[in-house]
Amino acid sequence: MFNSKYRYPIAIDFTETALCAVQFKETKKHLSIRGMHYQQLETSPEALDEAPETLVPALRAIAKNKDFKGKQVTVHLPPQKVLSFPLRLKIEGTETLEDAIVRETREYLPFPLEEAVIDYPSIMELSSDPEKTYKATVIAARTGDIQHYAQVLKKAGLSLETVDFPVSSLYRLHNYLFENPEKPVILCHIGPEQTLAAAIQNDGIMGERVIPWGINGLVTKIQSQMELKNDRHKARLLLKNFGLSGASRPESAAGSEPAADDAIYQILNQIISPYVETLADELHRLIAYIRSEEVNAHFEGLYLYGRSSLIHSLDAYIEKRLALPTRSVDPTENLPDTNGALLSGSMDKEKFSLSLGLAMRKIKWL
Repeated sequence: MFNSKYRYPIAIDFTETALCAVQFKETKKHLSIRGMHYQQLETSPEALDEAPETLVPALRAIAKNKDFKGKQVTVHLPPQKVLSFPLRLKIEGTETLEDAIVRETREYLPFPLEEAVIDYPSIMELSSDPEKTYKATVIAARTGDIQHYAQVLKKAGLSLETVDFPVSSLYRLHNYLFENPEKPVILCHIGPEQTLAAAIQNDGIMGERVIPWGINGLVTKIQSQMELKNDRHKARLLLKNFGLSGASRPESAAGSEPAADDAIYQILNQIISPYVETLADELHRLIAYIRSEEVNAHFEGLYLYGRSSLIHSLDAYIEKRLALPTRSVDPTENLPDTNGALLSGSMDKEKFSLSLGLAMRKIKWL
């Protein structure tokens, strides 16, 4: 059988506001990034729902990018096109586990099961239950939506091979960087408008939720309260350079002159810490839910991906708030690229976390 050397397709992440594309090349020693592409979209999610074909010019730029090889792609659908929910189920009579998942899924879908494509990236047997109860994470999308995006990609000269889901991609990336964790961990991907948080153990998803919280909310608050309504770039720089440092910054010694930037630290902390507290509360609820399901669940740590690096001292703030070791991760730090220039350019690397995880999925038939 003929085997193409391009075993990794182009991965395209349709985010709320942009397209991120990544492709890997496998060498003898490690994975190497072959190509990266980012394009901001002018179309709103609502307009994209009505006219996905407006993506064609942006997708053609990916198809024509010489850093990429082949035309096959794997994608994350736009977030508004995907449903995700947990199931707790028992097998009835002679049905299989898959039959039980399909039976229970029907009750959760806002559209007929016959119009759905479903996947269950995680199935965990609850060992504490003598009647073999299972916990499954189910992800669903309309068949018509997948077919429509396949046609949009085809118009751009690309071929849809698989559809994957952000929580699977985030865990795939984390597992590549840190190996399979034996103890449960919390993975948190911060995006522009929303945050994905998932509790992971071995190959199972213990729980996950999408939180309507993103970095854009922080930037907007800084703009509105520091008279920077026409300077979003400066607001982002303040967030990255000062951020939450004021929460743990020591006060000036008695009788001494305060440092020139002390006021900035304190003002920023007062502006953004209530908003960050909302994220901390949501993460606490996720952890509390997991511990209510698994009494002995002890989390090894919490890992922040995505735009977390743009919020100064966010990891220290969350660690103190949740009493859980917290680390902000730059997934490109130990990932080489083929030509040695992709990661050294001006491209904002933090935007690519989910697309990097998506790109790590091999397609065996390529």
